[in-house]
Amino acid sequence: MKVLAVSDAVTEALFSEGIREHCAGVELVLACGDLPSDYLEYIVTMLNVPLLYVLGNHDRPRPSADGDLIEGPQGGRNVDGRIVRIRSRSGGEVRVAGLEGSMFYNGGRHQYTESQMCAKALRLAPKLLASRLTSGRPLDVLITHAAPHGIHDGQDPCHRGFRAFAALMRRFGPRYLIHGHVHPSYGYDARPRVFGRTTVLSVYGSKLLEI
Repeated sequence: MKVLAVSDAVTEALFSEGIREHCAGVELVLACGDLPSDYLEYIVTMLNVPLLYVLGNHDRPRPSADGDLIEGPQGGRNVDGRIVRIRSRSGGEVRVAGLEGSMFYNGGRHQYTESQMCAKALRLAPKLLASRLTSGRPLDVLITHAAPHGIHDGQDPCHRGFRAFAALMRRFGPRYLIHGHVHPSYGYDARPRVFGRTTVLSVYGSKLLEI
């Protein structure tokens, strides 16, 4: 399955009519947070494929036409704490789960202490075990906003990675962990890394990959 992963920065080529040519063959969009909702809604409208997303520490709700607050792009599915199955055109299936947010640093939205993220991961674990029993594998892709501890992360409170993500990779071995939150200007080594059975990918802007 060809997948478009996006996070943190708008890719101008995707916010134009050239998106169909640029993303020919894409069957799934994965968004890892801190992106404008109208940008994600444009992508999913133009490509007409499923959009699965988690929210980042800079994401905020926006007012709808009737005055209600909407969080996240319309037409997408928030997979924070959930597992979603996406069937490809060839008949295969990709299982995706997500965990939103960054490390707690100033009390804003979608920020978690390590213990809070561990609790979220523990709530996800029974669903992964059930997935393993029904399909023989628990998970193909885990999308997060923040990085795992010790991979692509920083030392400052905001950009420190979560140990809970490493524990999930160690226990359930998804093929990929895809995250955002790390900008090239920060100077971190954001090259793909392998952790056990999992390839960890950092996305800033957009990335096309085959799953």
